[in-house]
Amino acid sequence: LIGHFRHEIGHYYWDLLVAGDAVAMGRFRDLFGDHENPSYSAALERHYAEGPPADWKSGFISAYATMHPWEDWAETFAFYLDIVDVMETAAASGLIFEPDLKSLDDLVKTYTHLGILLNELNRAMGLIDFLPEVVVPDVVAKLQFVRDVIAKAAKDCTPPASSTA
Repeated sequence: LIGHFRHEIGHYYWDLLVAGDAVAMGRFRDLFGDHENPSYSAALERHYAEGPPADWKSGFISAYATMHPWEDWAETFAFYLDIVDVMETAAASGLIFEPDLKSLDDLVKTYTHLGILLNELNRAMGLIDFLPEVVVPDVVAKLQFVRDVIAKAAKDCTPPASSTA
């Protein structure tokens, strides 16, 4: 359920952080594709008729992300929130050292390492993988974009430091 909420929040934040920003829209189109062509309804119809492309794992975090650029954004946004939350929880519980949240590459590398370990533990118990996703370079580029628009919004919302003169 939390994954679904994070996905839907991603749609909300696309409208806030990407849609009205010409620079962000340019980067969005470069990474995720043109959200206007094909239309959402045409993309939805195609997706449910044909399914995802056979090679979807080479550029998307999920099969559903292949449906339309908006869904790719929402799936990537949700996955970014998953990564940050898992890493902060793992650090707070003492499972890992404090993650380097300043470097996406280090964050993804540590998340992947932790995921492999947890997958092996789950498999030893006959359970499904904790981290079924494979984080490929195209997905990392999309994650970096998500991270960048969040950071820009945080910076834009941060009031300037008050001076005591």
